[in-house]
Parts: sequence; structure tokens; C-alpha cells
Amino acid sequence: LPEPELRVRRTASLFLMGIGGTGVVTVNQILGTAALLDGKHVAGLDQTGLSQKGGPVVSHLRIGETAGDVSGKVGVADADLYLGFDLLVATAAPNLLRARPDLTIAVVSTTQGPTGAMVASTDVAFPDPGGLLASVNRVSRKDENVFVDALGLGEALFGDHMAANLILLGAAYQAGAIPVRAAAIEEAIRINA
Repeated sequence: LPEPELRVRRTASLFLMGIGGTGVVTVNQILGTAALLDGKHVAGLDQTGLSQKGGPVVSHLRIGETAGDVSGKVGVADADLYLGFDLLVATAAPNLLRARPDLTIAVVSTTQGPTGAMVASTDVAFPDPGGLLASVNRVSRKDENVFVDALGLGEALFGDHMAANLILLGAAYQAGAIPVRAAAIEEAIRINA
């Protein structure tokens, strides 16, 4: 199959976010490995906060053609790809600052994962998904954004939620938002086991 048309800069800033324990850091590592396999230079930063399991996790990945092109952190309004594995974390104000309407393609899971407050009290409802998606569209290239119920697809296709993040990674690749070849991504997945 032909590679999709690249819709991001050749020196790309990828900003990944989700919930600890679901594989955000693993996807960042897979993408970094794939870029290295493609002969590119990478720098990254994982911010797991106080809780690696269940708390918000943010990963930065910069992929460049030369070593001088990359630093470890995606700056404000500098994300080419805004990859949100969790809808609530993706709509957190500090994360939205990384996006820019003329630059950023957002690929975000629409799965409605319950928060601790929702589990503790049935009176707490999930926020309006339409408003959450609108907040992502406001700061990104809304006509090119991809919204997918990654968890639902993972369970429907594989009978397991564990494939959700890789489904979202595939959607980002197909949208032309990852400057790495599919063969390199597949090899990085094999290497990661």
C-alpha cells in the first residue's frame, strides 16, 4: 500500500496524552523506535505526574531529519499531531495550549472513560462530548481532525480494549500525521513485543 500524504512538517512535534497504565508511554516509545528505524533523529519526554496508573500522562516526541532539528519537549502552539488517547485529558486546558489551528491535526479517542468522581458517585455525569470535541476543534485543523471510539473498536474487532491506543495510532498514520513509514511502525511494534 502507498504511504499516505504527509500532512505535518518533516521535523514534527507529536504530543500524546492519556491515562497512566493504558500505554501512552509505550506508543511514544514505539513511534520513537520507528523513527530511528527510518533513519530519523528523535527526542522525547514523558510526564507521568504523581500517579503512573490512572492519572494523566503526557508524552512529547519530536522527530527530525537531523539531530539539530529536535529537542525533547513540544512547545506551546507547536504540536503537529495532537494524539489524545483519553477525551478528558485531551481537553484539559494545559494540553490544548500545545495545539494551533493552522498547524495541528488532532486524532482523539471519543471513548467516555469514567473518572474517579464518576465511579464514586452516580450523580457525576460525563461532560457533554460535543462540547469536548468542539474545544479540540477550536485549537486545531478541525476539517482534518479524526475522532474515533478507539476502545469500542478495540473491543469489537479484537475482543479486548488493549488495542485501543494502536488503533488510534493507525488512524493518525492514515491521516498523514506521522512522518514515519508504516513498515517502520510495524517493525517497532514487533521489537516492543
